[in-house]
Amino acid sequence: MILQSLAGLPAFLVEMAKQQCELDQLTSGILGMAFKSESDDIRDSLSYKLRKLLMLESRKVLCTDPFVPDPSLVPLDEVLQQADVLFLATPHAAYRNLQIPAEKIVIDVWSLLKKAER
Repeated sequence: MILQSLAGLPAFLVEMAKQQCELDQLTSGILGMAFKSESDDIRDSLSYKLRKLLMLESRKVLCTDPFVPDPSLVPLDEVLQQADVLFLATPHAAYRNLQIPAEKIVIDVWSLLKKAER
């Protein structure tokens, strides 16, 4: 039952973003593709389901992860620069001290990211 409700989390996150912006006109960025922090294990990772949903809803989707060896991923700096909406999918320690520009929309169920003051 818990695993089934977790599977709905990516759709919930996309709906949260759509309430804040017109997602279809923006670039989305996913921070973390691994199943858990500080790991390269993508088995059962909801990040890939989130990416699939965002590919249907966003203008463009960029993904990054410091541990996962996936050739479709891009460097963190590129995601931070190009994405209008950021989704923190895996709470890697590398993301803890990021300074997210105030104009970015952040969907962070982990409450890890800090936005810059306007």
